[in-house]
Amino acid sequence: MDVPALPDTSAEGTGTASPRIHRLGAVRSTQDEASALLRAGDAPPFAVTATRQTSGRGRLGRAFASPDGASLALTWAHRTSLGPADRGWFPLAAGLAAVAALEQVVPAAAGEQRIGLKWPNDLHTADGRKLGGILVEARGAEDLLLGIGLNLRGPVLDGDGEPVPGAAWLRGEAGLRPDVGPAEDRGLRVALEERVVAALAEVLAALDRTQGDGDAAGTRDRYTMTCLTLGRTVRVDPLGEAAAGADAPPTLRGAVLDVDEHGRLVLDRADGEGRIAVDVGDVRHLRPAAP
Repeated sequence: MDVPALPDTSAEGTGTASPRIHRLGAVRSTQDEASALLRAGDAPPFAVTATRQTSGRGRLGRAFASPDGASLALTWAHRTSLGPADRGWFPLAAGLAAVAALEQVVPAAAGEQRIGLKWPNDLHTADGRKLGGILVEARGAEDLLLGIGLNLRGPVLDGDGEPVPGAAWLRGEAGLRPDVGPAEDRGLRVALEERVVAALAEVLAALDRTQGDGDAAGTRDRYTMTCLTLGRTVRVDPLGEAAAGADAPPTLRGAVLDVDEHGRLVLDRADGEGRIAVDVGDVRHLRPAAP
């Protein structure tokens, strides 16, 4: 049964400049709902959230579990005058916004797991469990949909009811933050939605002002302080169709030295071929002895 839509508590009509948040119940995906609003003439910026997604998706079309009330599912619609070549920092900035919102709403106490970003923008714990992910899709020449999904209550289960390997969640048994009970989950979700929207508006506006320059916007400095991949030994696999093609780029292994001015991962290759900048790929953190 569909979940009723929550009241719209955005600032529209209050005289403030806060973007509208369309708060929905059960939907296929917030990306699809935001896309439909764009087609209907709604002008960005605005956000769409849902208490449940029946067909949530992440990068490469991977399914993202969004059980009723146990996750944050949000899409931000952003309009930019920058061309595709100048948008390299946008996906990474979306991850920064999600981490900033978490730090403001549920800050870590002493001894609690740090939450950071696995390049480019997966939200991970320091011990390698995934708390959430980001999906960025273009709509036309100017509009971007930035989807953010976070596991709020666990354990996280797949469609067959089995635990999702490597998942992390904020509340519940083995959660990252103290559990105050399911009755408070709606308040947590609403607070995170509002902080994510505010943080996205800030970081993307800075990139628009600086023509996508991550250094001038301060995005690169903030990202390098948040990125869990820096200093790690990693394997980078080609993505999607490229991984199966005859001209597929090779799998790379190496130590991560930096994130460059374009947001690319800079590796010192394990094969002795020197440094290489990677702009796309599926990154896996390796233990020192991993093959």
